[in-house]
Amino acid sequence: MVGMEVVYGKNAGAVWRALNEKGKLGLRDISKFTKLSMLEVNGAIGWLAKENKVRMVENGAKVFYELTGR
Repeated sequence: MVGMEVVYGKNAGAVWRALNEKGKLGLRDISKFTKLSMLEVNGAIGWLAKENKVRMVENGAKVFYELTGR
């Protein structure tokens, strides 16, 4: 059985790579590019946010995520 840290870490890596390649993205686009479910994307975003590797950017009613330090 694979531990939760491994699963969340793997998903966080996929989300990080998508944001690194594409730049600022919304949750649905992240899900599309990574082929992760919305639940998996949200968990990965939380993991990355805890590590201060991603930030949320609001543009009116829309919410996007981007890597920090960009």
